[in-house]
Amino acid sequence: MRRVFYLVFYSFLFLECISVYSQPVDSLQRLLTNKELPDTTKISILIQLATVYPSENLEPNEAYALEALELATGSGNSVETQKVLDLLITISNQRGNFTKAAEYAKQAVVTAKKCNNAGDVVYFSNLCATANQYAGNYFAALEFYNSASQLAEVNEWFYTQSSIINNMGIIYYYLGDELKALELFLHSLALKEKYDEEGDITGALINIGGIYNSLGDSEEGLAFLRRAYKNAVEMNDAYMQAKALVNIGDVENNSGLFEPAMEKYQTALFLADSIKDWQTKANILIKIGSTEEHSGNGEPAFKYYIQSYDLSSSIDYDYGVSVASQKIGSYYLATDQYEIAQRYFLKAAGYSQRIGAMDNLLENYKALAELHKRSGKPDYALHYFTLYSNLKDSLTKAENNEKYSSVKVLYELDKKQNELDNLKLENEIIELQARQSQYLLYGSFALILILILIVILIFRQHKVRSLQKTIRLEQKLLRSQINPHFIFNALTAVQRFIFEKSTLVASDYLGTFSKLIRFILNSSTVDQVSIKEEVAFLENYLDLQAIRFDRKFTFAIEVDEEIDENKMFLPPMLTQPIVENAVEHGVKHLDGNGEIKIEYKMVANMIEIMVEDNGIGREKSAEINQNKSHKSMATSITNERLLHLNKRFGQHIWLVYTDLKNENNEPAGTRVLLRVPVSGVD
Repeated sequence: MRRVFYLVFYSFLFLECISVYSQPVDSLQRLLTNKELPDTTKISILIQLATVYPSENLEPNEAYALEALELATGSGNSVETQKVLDLLITISNQRGNFTKAAEYAKQAVVTAKKCNNAGDVVYFSNLCATANQYAGNYFAALEFYNSASQLAEVNEWFYTQSSIINNMGIIYYYLGDELKALELFLHSLALKEKYDEEGDITGALINIGGIYNSLGDSEEGLAFLRRAYKNAVEMNDAYMQAKALVNIGDVENNSGLFEPAMEKYQTALFLADSIKDWQTKANILIKIGSTEEHSGNGEPAFKYYIQSYDLSSSIDYDYGVSVASQKIGSYYLATDQYEIAQRYFLKAAGYSQRIGAMDNLLENYKALAELHKRSGKPDYALHYFTLYSNLKDSLTKAENNEKYSSVKVLYELDKKQNELDNLKLENEIIELQARQSQYLLYGSFALILILILIVILIFRQHKVRSLQKTIRLEQKLLRSQINPHFIFNALTAVQRFIFEKSTLVASDYLGTFSKLIRFILNSSTVDQVSIKEEVAFLENYLDLQAIRFDRKFTFAIEVDEEIDENKMFLPPMLTQPIVENAVEHGVKHLDGNGEIKIEYKMVANMIEIMVEDNGIGREKSAEINQNKSHKSMATSITNERLLHLNKRFGQHIWLVYTDLKNENNEPAGTRVLLRVPVSGVD
């Protein structure tokens, strides 16, 4: 099961209960019978009636709100329509009908767009996204969050945008894409640090620390959690202080640092007491008891479990009773007090089943099976072991289904982006075809200008052929960049990681691989990319190749300070074939300690790109590959592409290969220098 840590969910979903108007229900209902009342007054009365019934009985509220909605939409009153939809969203959320809440919110978004009210569009888009999130429609939720984030950014509502981005990160965490979640949490934190005047960033810091710990980087996770605690102290927020300390204590406890962890738990316990947060206190008591138990202090641990059990029972905290009962039962089992242990295990199982805590119930069944085995009751032991096995199989199946759904949603996100890219390309082709047809039609009507038209058509035909040749060249280049062999090897590596149960490495590898493929698809539709994007692509590519070849080489990419990575542009994927040669024909054949160095420099208003490796050299590589059926076309395609770029820029773009030698005049690698004009320079 996935590890759980504290997540702060900034939401626009649940509104405060709307205040009840002072008018009695009967009086309001009598007013509605007046047929001469204007629609706006009737809508106002219906809204009042839709708020007078308690939350335990919301059906009358919804009925009045629907009647108000019919009047508002019928009269074309957009302001009243949005007001009623807002009320219906709240009622649907309170009733747990998140799908219906999402439908009302989507209708409100359309209405707000018609009124050209950006603030309402952002507000209702958030409501729609949050309702979809609670309904499990993560793809729809991300679409609405994304549109709301973009609109908030355009209007410079950065604090609102930070909350939206945080919520998007939570969805990606639920979907299993922890790296994307971390990226969004860091973005949200940056916005809050810049635009939140109060400086309350504790929740964001805890989220980021939790993600780092989940990814196995406990050192970085602790750094963020300690910042979170410091911020909570500055804000005088005892609740968030306790949350941060508990998270820090958990990391230290998992690392075997029991004494520091105990200090954090004790301080958090004091804070929970000070704000009378009894549930948090009950949970902390369990953590303190577990830490004492791990330290070999059984008696003190038992006392803390009893305290947690008593406190949870007194506040009807079923989850706390379940966990504490299991811990107490385990203590009695360890001391061979089987009858008392059985009572607590059965109580823990009952509470776990009631609240749906299946992980706890699994441990309860396992403990009961062990108890009866040790007490000499094999039939009962077999019964509970069967319950344990069946439940474990059920939970494994449910977890696999959840993972499948998460992967499916992430696939749909990529598929949606690809569809948009393909649609853009199709539109460009249609526009080109339409222009050609228009020219031909004009030519048929103007017979007197036929000679001129023939010249024009010949010129355009030559231009189209040149364009087609260029397009074929570009496509050929793109296909050569990440060839089928690399894709096959990459997917095989992912499969190997999964079989070896290295799911975190496989997820990291697959995430980087998907970014690489997405860049290739995106760059196929543009003429230029920023140097920053090109460098990021090369880093992803080399990182994947390094993983593929078991880290037998390292790489470094340096960009000169004179280069503005965001404002200077190059033809896309120009350097990749050269880097591919450095890997495939250079360092690949080394036993280890391979190095690839890439540098970008400004030389006479041109970008000079140097790719240097310490591989076996071109001559040795040619000897190795001469009997292979597959021949790399990267170099020839690059040369052909440079010829076309020379025609476009009207400048000389040159490519020079240098074979490096060591002091014994033996091959020591290859250096490639490429100079190309750069656009975007002021």
